[in-house]
Amino acid sequence: MTASEMHTEPRHPIGVVSARTGIPQDLLRAWEKRYHAVVPKRGPTGRRLYTDDDIEKLRLLKQAVAGGRRISDVAALGAAELRELVQEDVTEAGPPIPAASQPGEGDDYLESALDALERLDKHRLESALSEATVSLSAPALRQTVIAPLLHTIGDRWREGSMRIVHEHLASAIVRGMISTIGSGSKSPTAPTIVVTTPAGQRHELGALLAASAAEEYGWNVFYLGPDLPAEEIAAAVRQVNPRAIALSVVYQNGNLQVQEELRKLRRYVDPAIDIIVGGRAVTSLKPFLDDVGIKCVEDFSQFQSELLDLGL
Repeated sequence: MTASEMHTEPRHPIGVVSARTGIPQDLLRAWEKRYHAVVPKRGPTGRRLYTDDDIEKLRLLKQAVAGGRRISDVAALGAAELRELVQEDVTEAGPPIPAASQPGEGDDYLESALDALERLDKHRLESALSEATVSLSAPALRQTVIAPLLHTIGDRWREGSMRIVHEHLASAIVRGMISTIGSGSKSPTAPTIVVTTPAGQRHELGALLAASAAEEYGWNVFYLGPDLPAEEIAAAVRQVNPRAIALSVVYQNGNLQVQEELRKLRRYVDPAIDIIVGGRAVTSLKPFLDDVGIKCVEDFSQFQSELLDLGL
């Protein structure tokens, strides 16, 4: 097989492509489904297989998005056009985002953090996360430590193997990291998103995870913490002028209070600012959210797709 044929041979599974490009697998699938960024072949077992040329294009697309381009505007471009565009953006706005994380890169830090959390050892937890912050790049920290940590806490809380006190301890420490882990890596034109939970919603793991995802996708995140009345959220929105607001709603009961808060918020802020609501309680709220013009995301991949549609 010639070198040219090697470049067009579909031989890389999606895990390899994700590792080589630094693009999460669910984001890869979203780019394929929504924008036909690349069109992988299917192997004998039905799994996606990508070429060297696909990987090169995806790397260029990631750099273009990091420079402030909308994926919908650049997905159809060829590699040569993308290369010119990326070079132009680098010249005007500086280098692209840091290199991708490698599989397993943050496993030791994640294991240490979970062990410390189970023992409610605040100092060990802070130490584990501080070491991760120093040792890992910002994308690797988010992908391999923060997001898995929050997912695991949520799963164990639902299973009953962790208590609310574990969640509160982790939230208190992770909360302070959200505004700093992406410092200096944003494009000057990066959009802003406000992340919080409505009044009466005190669980903030979902909001922290949303904030971490928005950081990962290149947004400037303005994290407000949990349990905020609509008036306070609207006041912050007027100050920072975000492109979107993301809210996490967990409690299944008390929907009337949540509905009233969301109705007020939709009325208080500019209609051009999208409000996105996710969390375990959104299924019961979906008809209401549709009625008042608020976007509902029923899982994390939908939220990531909304981030793509709205700004990157």
